[in-house]
Amino acid sequence: MKNKKILICIFSYNVEDYIDKVFKNLKKYKHLNKSILFINDCSTDKTKEKINNIKKKNNKTKIVIINNKTNKGYGGNYKIAIKFALKNNFQKLIFLHGDNQYPASKISKLIKYLDTSDLTFGSRISNKNSSYKNMPRLKLYVNKVLTFFINLLFNVNFSEYFSGFRGFKLDKLKKIKMQNLSNSYPIEQQIHYIFIKKKFKIKEFPIPTVYEDQISRIPPIKYVLTVMFNAIYLALLK
Repeated sequence: MKNKKILICIFSYNVEDYIDKVFKNLKKYKHLNKSILFINDCSTDKTKEKINNIKKKNNKTKIVIINNKTNKGYGGNYKIAIKFALKNNFQKLIFLHGDNQYPASKISKLIKYLDTSDLTFGSRISNKNSSYKNMPRLKLYVNKVLTFFINLLFNVNFSEYFSGFRGFKLDKLKKIKMQNLSNSYPIEQQIHYIFIKKKFKIKEFPIPTVYEDQISRIPPIKYVLTVMFNAIYLALLK
């Protein structure tokens, strides 16, 4: 699996204060077949200029930039990345956030786990010291309660479902009808549930929890209800 093409997608919406740090940490990961896809989701700050500057200064790195003309939402960007990866015959797709909430320095470990799985994600909750120290207490408890509920529905035992630090095998993703999935944040959980039902191999490993001064744009009550609805619906779906 060492010579398979890897695409690292970095979601970039109003991340002018973080994107340089994310890329700097990512550069520490060396891989001959690594390509980087920045998706700028119609940012209103200087994210576009920052990404263009990164590409200009790193012309030996395979970098592609997609600038959305309208805001597509989290799920919409997921679909854009998957479509791009399939069209360009990548074998692995890694998702990273441009706000530095997930550790770009752990990319190599994620890739290693993905060699023997179909989906690998970095779990903040399984890193108990870091999650209890750094995650806002309400988010931590909501995460744990929802995870307990979802595990019961699917009869599994994952430590969380809400980490955005994920890697996929493309040959499995192409079997999913992406047009039927959400254009917002629940798409990650939807794909996770489908992978469980299809009995694809899923692995997780601990990562540090990082919260700086990032602002969450997810309405909390609506998100919780949506997560529960999607879990119940997909658990019951034949």
